[in-house]
Amino acid sequence: MIQVKHPQDFWSGALFAVVGAGALWIGRVYAFGTATKMGPGFLPNVLAWGLVLIGLFLMGRALVIKGAPLSGSAIRPQAMILAAIFAFALLIERIGLAPTVVVVAVLAALASKEMRWKETIPLGIGMAVLSVLLFIYLLGQSMQPWAWSF
Repeated sequence: MIQVKHPQDFWSGALFAVVGAGALWIGRVYAFGTATKMGPGFLPNVLAWGLVLIGLFLMGRALVIKGAPLSGSAIRPQAMILAAIFAFALLIERIGLAPTVVVVAVLAALASKEMRWKETIPLGIGMAVLSVLLFIYLLGQSMQPWAWSF
């Protein structure tokens, strides 16, 4: 009987393999081409096969090397990071880059139990200033630093 000795590796490998297989299935309609004349499906297929192989390697490794058991999943960090991503997508055009970066920094900081407001707010403001300087003024991206269009 096969026994999984490292459940964390096994299930992360299974996730890699499933995502890779899904990408292969989605990309099946694109022409692959050749190594010298690559089609639109070449890179997605190569990367998807890479995910499948990494997943299979991890799953095989989990059968040989002993490791830690699975632990419970923390919902709060995952929810706050997802909220930060959605907030960025929803706010960037409505309120501009600077306030969006502050909101995203605060939401991302809420993912941690060690979050302190006196550190988070200056970090968010500093990131907003640096983002405006980098993306708008240095790189010339066409976005507003501040806009209020709800």
